[in-house]
Amino acid sequence: MTSTLTSTYIFNQYYFDMLKKLKNISKKHKQQSTTAKKILKTIKDNECYSTYDKTSEQYREYFNGVFNDEYWTKYLALDKDECNAWLKDDSNNSLEIYKNVSIKDVTKVLRNNFLCHHYLTVLYIYKVDLSEDNITNILKILQSPDMKDEAVDELVQNEEFKKILKRLNAIKIDHMENDPRFANMDGLKDTTIGKIAKEIIEDIDLSKIKQSISEEGDIFKAIAKPDSGFGELFTNVSQKMSSKISSGELSQDAIMKDAMKFASIIPGLFGNAGGGGADGENSPGGGFDMMSMMNLMKEMNQGGAFGGAGGGGAKKQRSGVNNQALRSLMKKQQLQKKLNN
Repeated sequence: MTSTLTSTYIFNQYYFDMLKKLKNISKKHKQQSTTAKKILKTIKDNECYSTYDKTSEQYREYFNGVFNDEYWTKYLALDKDECNAWLKDDSNNSLEIYKNVSIKDVTKVLRNNFLCHHYLTVLYIYKVDLSEDNITNILKILQSPDMKDEAVDELVQNEEFKKILKRLNAIKIDHMENDPRFANMDGLKDTTIGKIAKEIIEDIDLSKIKQSISEEGDIFKAIAKPDSGFGELFTNVSQKMSSKISSGELSQDAIMKDAMKFASIIPGLFGNAGGGGADGENSPGGGFDMMSMMNLMKEMNQGGAFGGAGGGGAKKQRSGVNNQALRSLMKKQQLQKKLNN
């Protein structure tokens, strides 16, 4: 039986996940950005980008033809604090990761250096053929919401892979510590909603939520992921609030005041969201909308995934990297391996 969990398959998953992110952001800014227009034209003009085969070798072959060993030697030698400057250097960012789309273009549109390094790291690792065990172990690390260096040492044998994964983890930690969306969360602890959340915080995996926001670059895209942790969070908070309102312990006035505070810290959260800029920020002008808040909780209680809140109703989305499918595939391969033995 031929294995479907191959380096090519994983490479293509991430390669097109990044392209989909670029496409979605570019659609919003095509009127103002020449880079956005160029990316959309590239996707339209190249059939291999509009429809693709996840098992095809053509994308890795193109990628490896552009990025040679000398390039990766320089990239691997970077210290964590040098990585962001490296992205801005024209001698490094001029190579085309897609036809007519350079790393400079990617960086300009995503406006998230951690995300850029995340994709470069994954593509570097899976640009070569790896054993099933190595593929699975590295995927476990990449999908872990709280990656530890000890886990990298335990699961990865290749020293270059160890180095780049540990550096990526350090970049992620810096990114999350410096992200105002995470820093401002502390101001919500003393609100009524914050106190309710504190009561159930032991049951919520916040590391999953933080990683989802960090990787997606947008809170609404993170919410759309079924395994982001937001569903569990909203379900628990909604149930707790309903119970306290019914008992008279909590008033709607208190909820409204707290919701306004949430909206001021996370602009557009309950109002005119979904018009995010290329840097992942929401468009100004959105006020608090209690109905949006209740719909948000209702959707999450029903297990629904939605995107573009405030942009015309809920609709299901799919990420280019289907983590649940990858995990199922890994389990299937491990079972098959046991049966073959």
